[in-house]
Amino acid sequence: MPIYEYRCKQCNHTFEKLVASNLEADVATCPECQGSDTRLLLSVFGIGSSDIASAPTTDMPICGTCGNSTPQPCSE
Repeated sequence: MPIYEYRCKQCNHTFEKLVASNLEADVATCPECQGSDTRLLLSVFGIGSSDIASAPTTDMPICGTCGNSTPQPCSE
């Protein structure tokens, strides 16, 4: 089962939810304020590699919202 990351539009709290099916991914209640107006975020992930030369390098952090390498996180 995948873990999805959400942000509450009401209180701006970010949280994760273990989801059994794609239908459940659309419905998430904020554990902080119990609000139902949430947004599914693009989560970043890491993969392991034994070959260090093939791993991409960047000095900039990866944005958890859009997935791009940016100097600062996106606002949306």
